Amino acid sequence: MLTERREQLLRFIVDEYVRSAQPVASSAVVQRYALPVSSATIRNEMARLEDEGYIVQPHTSAGRVPSDKGYRYYVEALMRPQEPPAAIQQTIRHQFHQAAGETDEWAHLAAAVLAARLSYVSVVTAPHAAQTRLRSLQLVSVHDFVALLVLVLQETLVLQQTLTLDRPLSQAELAGVAAHLNSLYAGRTVDEIRAMQMEHRSFEAQTVHAALDLMESEEAESFGEAYLEGLRDMLLEPEFAQGDRMLALMDLLGRSNLDKAIPLARAAGDQPARPGEVTAIIGSEHPQDAMQQCSVVISPYGGPSGLRGAISVVGPTRMNYSRTVSMVRYMSGIMEELLDAYFG
Repeated sequence: MLTERREQLLRFIVDEYVRSAQPVASSAVVQRYALPVSSATIRNEMARLEDEGYIVQPHTSAGRVPSDKGYRYYVEALMRPQEPPAAIQQTIRHQFHQAAGETDEWAHLAAAVLAARLSYVSVVTAPHAAQTRLRSLQLVSVHDFVALLVLVLQETLVLQQTLTLDRPLSQAELAGVAAHLNSLYAGRTVDEIRAMQMEHRSFEAQTVHAALDLMESEEAESFGEAYLEGLRDMLLEPEFAQGDRMLALMDLLGRSNLDKAIPLARAAGDQPARPGEVTAIIGSEHPQDAMQQCSVVISPYGGPSGLRGAISVVGPTRMNYSRTVSMVRYMSGIMEELLDAYFG
């Protein structure tokens, strides 16, 4: 634990460095915060903070900047998160009120709102169920020997697959098959459908088999569709001025590597999300080299029927942690409210 004076000084250094992106000198701290002590006293205290690993001096004769250890102490002991102002909350809620009642639309909007408010990268995953449940299926005639199978799952996810027919079927015949299968299987999971062991005619059996394959493929996904916004704005931060550093980060934030950059699957996993739980991964705490100039603030959210998702923000370690944590927590709560209202 730090002394009260060193805690106050560390808070000043973090706040000033976040604001200016410039190493913080002792004289600047005294002047900006009107401290009733001399610059020499502040220099001595800064030297102690440096010895203990909370701040570092990037260049000789320069001021100090927070280390990852300093940021960690700040996040856990010093920052003062506050809810977004009432006017911002009202604006955000109005945006969601205007959005379509689909979970993918909510996730995309949440990512866009976070990116716009924070100017960092935001990644929001749509709600994803470890165990899918069929809401309904439809069969649509495409050609004499081709039909389109459309599955709607209870998390409003729509899956599609074309089916090849042994003989031509009219739209009325396809609708009859779909109605029969819905009467049997609507509201059921993969395991429940298999356990029924129903006997079906050739095309019905083909349709059930295809539907189960689609549902199982969706269950195999680690997390729901991920929406990323704000990369261009974050790359304007001075930390990412070097081209190779920027390219490595962009590659890691691609869809195929996204779970390496942000632990979305763990955050949106099988365990119920705890309301308001926010985790920060700071700089060198991240196992990926390309992410060690960044911090990740992430919060899971959950809803009925085992739906899980994650809200996350990626920014430089010199991020405004107080504002970011508050916004991520608030947006996680919004997503839970939506899921409760829609599926509860």
